[in-house]
Amino acid sequence: MTLLQRLRESWWPLGPASVVVPAAAVVVVVLSRTWPMLDWPYPLWAQSSAQFHQQFAWAGLIAGSSACWYATVLHAKGRIWTQPEAPRADMPVVTRHLTVLVGWLVGAYLVALSPLVVSTVFTGGIGAPDPLAMLSGVLAMVAAVAIGYSLGAVVPSVVMVPIVAVGFYGLLVAGVAAGDHFATVVPVLDAEPEVGQRESLPLLVFRIVLFVAITATAVSLAGKSLSRKTTGATQPWRKIADTAIHLAIPGILIIASLTRQPVLFTADDQPAACTERREIRYCVHADNQSRLAELVRDVDPVIARFGTKPANLNQVWDQALTRHPIDADLAPGLEIAWLNPDGTIQTQVAAVIAGVYACASATSAAQERQSDIERRTQVAADISNYLSTGTPSGTLATMPVTDVRQWIIQHQEQLHTCTLTPDQLPMARTR
Repeated sequence: MTLLQRLRESWWPLGPASVVVPAAAVVVVVLSRTWPMLDWPYPLWAQSSAQFHQQFAWAGLIAGSSACWYATVLHAKGRIWTQPEAPRADMPVVTRHLTVLVGWLVGAYLVALSPLVVSTVFTGGIGAPDPLAMLSGVLAMVAAVAIGYSLGAVVPSVVMVPIVAVGFYGLLVAGVAAGDHFATVVPVLDAEPEVGQRESLPLLVFRIVLFVAITATAVSLAGKSLSRKTTGATQPWRKIADTAIHLAIPGILIIASLTRQPVLFTADDQPAACTERREIRYCVHADNQSRLAELVRDVDPVIARFGTKPANLNQVWDQALTRHPIDADLAPGLEIAWLNPDGTIQTQVAAVIAGVYACASATSAAQERQSDIERRTQVAADISNYLSTGTPSGTLATMPVTDVRQWIIQHQEQLHTCTLTPDQLPMARTR
C-alpha cells in the first residue's frame, strides 16, 4: 500500500481538510507567536522548553475544537455505523481516530516549535533543555485532542464544538486570572522561567501524570459511548454514571493539587560573576557571565554623564541574582538590571540617581507652592533624560553639558532626597 493510499484510508470518510486545515492553523498560530524569539541573541533553554506548554494557549483550543468536530461528524446519528444493528464499535475505532488526530494536530504543534529549538541550539542557548517541561506540553496537546474527541463522541452534535472552544478558552482565562493557583491544572503558566530558574520537578511530574490520566479517561469514555450506541444501551443514567466514574481519578488529582500547590520554579545557587568600574560593582548570574561587559557598557555612560559616583548607587545586579534573600547590608545602593534574551538591558539607574523616584514618593509641606513641586519633579525627569541620552533638554536645554554635570555634582544630595529649593533649580539659575 502506497503512502497516498494510507493517507486516503486515514482521512476517510471526511477527507483531508478535516485534519489538514486545523493542523495548518496550529502551525500558523504557534509560528506567529514564537517567530520573534528566533532572533534572540541570548535564548534561554528554560524558556524555549517552556514554549512546549506555553503555546498551548491557542493551539490547544484549535486542536480540541477540531477533534470535537471530527467526532461529531463521524458519530452523528445518521451514520450507518452508529446504528444499533451495526457491528460493535469501541476502542479500536477510538484508537484509529485518535491516532489520525494526534498524528496531525500534535505533529503540527511539534513542527511549528522545531524552528525555536533549532535556533536555540545554534545560538548557544543559556542553560540546558528541560525534557520534562517539553513532554508536559506535548501531553497537554494530546489530552486536548482526546477531550475534544470524547465530548464529540458522547454528544455527537455540532453544538458541542463551540462549547468545547469556550471551555478551553475559559480554562486559559481562569489560569491567567488566578496566577499560580491553577499552575498544576492549566498547561499555560502565568509566568515563564528566567535565568537561574527551572520548573520544579514535583510540578512537572504532577502535570505529566494529570495529562496522562485525562487522556486515558477521555479515551475510555469515548469507547464506552461508542459501545453503547452500537448495542442500543443509551439510557441517560448509564451515560451519567459512566461519565462520573471516568472523571473520578482526574477530579481527585485536580482537587489534591489545588489544595496543596507545588513550587512553581526552583532557583539554582550558582555564584555571581562581578567586576568594578568607577567604584560601582557590577554582578551577573554565572549563566550571564558573557553579558557582564555588556552590562557595564550600558550603565557606565550614565555614571560618566553624572560626573561622579552617585551617593545612592553602589552596585548593579543581574535580576537573576535576586531570587534568594538579599543581605540587608547590600540592599542600600543596590539597583537591578534585567538582561533580556532579546539582547536588551533594562535598568532604572538613570531615574534613580536623578531623583525621579524620590520626588514621586516625597511628601511636601502644606505651605510649599505646587508650582515649585512640579518644577522640582520636572528637573529630576530632565536630568534622567540627560543621563540616558547625553543631551540636555527641557529645563536643562540652555545649559552646556559641562554646566549640567557641575550642577549635578553640587546638588547631588538634594536630587536624591528631592529637596531642591526654588533658587537651586536650573531654571532659576538661567534667568
